[in-house]
Amino acid sequence: MKKSLRNSTAVAVVAAVLASVALVWPLSDSWFEDLSTRVVVDRDGVVLAEQVRPNRGRGAWVELDEVAPVVVDALLAAEDDRFEDHFGIDHRAVARALWVNARAGRTVQGGSTISQQTARLLAGRPPGLIGKGVEAARTLRLEYHLEKDEILTWYLNRAYFGANAWGIEAAARATFDESAAGLSLSEAATLVGLLPAPSRLHPHKSRRIASQARDRVLDRMVITGRLSAEAAEEAKREPLELRTPHRERVAHHFAMRLLAESPEASEIRSTLDGKLQRDVEDLVDKHLAELVNKDVDHAAVVVLDVETGAVRAWVGSGDLWAEDGQVDGARAPRSPGSTLKPFLYGLAFESGATPADVLADIPKAYRTSHGTWTPQNYSGRFHGPVRAREALACSFNVPAVVLLEQVGVSTLMDRLHEIGLGPPERPAHYGLGLILGDAEVSLDQLTNAYAGLARGGILRPIRSLESTTVGDGTRFLEPAAAWWVTDILSDPVARLQAFGRYGPLEREYPVAAKTGTSTGFRDNWTVGYTGEWAVGVWVGNFDGRPMGDVSGVTGAGPLWADIMDRVTNGWSTPFADPQGVERTPICALSGLAAGRHCPTVVDEWLATSTHDCDWHTDSCAISWPSEFAAWAAESEPSAGCTSDGSTAIASPGAGATFYVDPRIPAERQRVPLRANTPAGARNAEWRVDGELVASVTRPFEALWLPLTSGMHRVELVVDGRAAAPVDVWIGGAKNTLE
Repeated sequence: MKKSLRNSTAVAVVAAVLASVALVWPLSDSWFEDLSTRVVVDRDGVVLAEQVRPNRGRGAWVELDEVAPVVVDALLAAEDDRFEDHFGIDHRAVARALWVNARAGRTVQGGSTISQQTARLLAGRPPGLIGKGVEAARTLRLEYHLEKDEILTWYLNRAYFGANAWGIEAAARATFDESAAGLSLSEAATLVGLLPAPSRLHPHKSRRIASQARDRVLDRMVITGRLSAEAAEEAKREPLELRTPHRERVAHHFAMRLLAESPEASEIRSTLDGKLQRDVEDLVDKHLAELVNKDVDHAAVVVLDVETGAVRAWVGSGDLWAEDGQVDGARAPRSPGSTLKPFLYGLAFESGATPADVLADIPKAYRTSHGTWTPQNYSGRFHGPVRAREALACSFNVPAVVLLEQVGVSTLMDRLHEIGLGPPERPAHYGLGLILGDAEVSLDQLTNAYAGLARGGILRPIRSLESTTVGDGTRFLEPAAAWWVTDILSDPVARLQAFGRYGPLEREYPVAAKTGTSTGFRDNWTVGYTGEWAVGVWVGNFDGRPMGDVSGVTGAGPLWADIMDRVTNGWSTPFADPQGVERTPICALSGLAAGRHCPTVVDEWLATSTHDCDWHTDSCAISWPSEFAAWAAESEPSAGCTSDGSTAIASPGAGATFYVDPRIPAERQRVPLRANTPAGARNAEWRVDGELVASVTRPFEALWLPLTSGMHRVELVVDGRAAAPVDVWIGGAKNTLE
């Protein structure tokens, strides 16, 4: 018994000695390392973004006397009211937390002191019960070696306050554009209120939730006697104003992703072009300001180098500091509208179709699990027989549905999966609506797929790091099919019927482009490419709120055009010449080889010739195929020719009235000029009020931009023969082109 007692005493003495030695053992220098940041640089080594390494760096360091006293009062009241009275571990707080949590049946209150939290911030903590013991020992050592004010100083400089702000100084400037010394009572309580859950409680995410957290801190200050009830109520009434400075936010979403994906790297060399990135961000700001009355909050942009797949510019949102501005719109799945149509047409061309093939743009009902569905075009009109070239260029919906029915939904989905755009559900879930935007895609992958078209049907992964090698890529589309798609998307005449001429999609250099608008104007897109660049733009609202009648041409299109002009500097390499095809005269209506009676002849790139058009007769009548008979009987389309050899203006009609809307860009309000001519006609001139508007060949179409209001005379001369002029009235036009 005595021996056992002596052994126990010896063990206790040894334990006490070891504890004393551990207590007085010097603190590790690694706990107090100087500023340790991680940086993302552009391809030239210029810093784009930097991040203080969590639990390592000191951020914007401030001494305790450089912090507003109300910050310390708020911190002690909310986190550790007995900070001055305990030696690192508050047994009362631990007991209280255990009691509260036991009654609640879950963890609702912690018992950690500021000293414990500081030890954790400085040295980390192993997991489990052992970790808690290690943390307790470190806390006691911290209290032994440091003064209370020193512990507070380290805590305030190491704590995370959300929005990538480590330390009170960084948090004050990021949230309120204020120094830690200049924080008001309300602002100090707000920042302290973030500490339990910085990401969830941050005012950039929700002012309401942040205000509630602030008020809880103010209430604790009253309860602990650090603040009067009157002062607390006054602080609660203070509006939570986020006076965020207009500072650079260069490639924020892109940089944060790279930092998250490479947690151990100190320097991450990205593929971004820093100068281009800043220019693109400026263009986003400019265009969103112009759309402010259209209920548009955000835009996203991806710019890729076609040859290498490298990201040269990346914008995730239009306003980083908006409540939803942290969403990366370049990676968020959204309804693509019509932007998937080029891949459907590519599949069809790969299977033997040609741009000359006629698709039926007529009313047709489809049975679905939700009832009967009759697809509609954006314009609300049906166009009868439409060649594939015009159907894709004009983005007509009905022909696309007809083509998808022929190709097969499963076949298209397989191709979309192949190029990184595969929607998650089974084909039956989407049905034929897949081609009109029923599935969702992300802007970065969509832009990369278009870059694949620019490469002639070869897909390469997106490169974000300079260290990533450029692979050979994989072929997803035959070269001839990819070339046809590119030729159509870069054909301004083919898209004339839907988009007119000289809009944002038509540049002064070779470029292919496609727009898309989702149902209800919730998303709109413009994606396009040259031989060197692929640019994708999305415009919309992250909460799915509809925009104010904004389409791909009026919303994303102008921004896309400015960015494409910037990256190309107004020049691009012409798209490669096609192989195995040659220009073939075809009938503009039937898509068949042009016959001598076809009134409008156009050239198409074809590998083989087709039989002569049998739709047109000597009498200039049209022998409609049976599937178009009903549509033709109702629509009464013009044959486009005159049997007696005369010339006539088909459009505009005599006495027609046009109004110019000053809210719409002038170039989108041009009046189309069309003619009925003899079958063999070659050249034509359009004049308005005696002034030459255009000299054209078949199909003798042109666009006239009215510059003045009033009555105007439209004249047509074909091969020296004048047609009867028509008078039209223009209302609302200004005297100068804006």
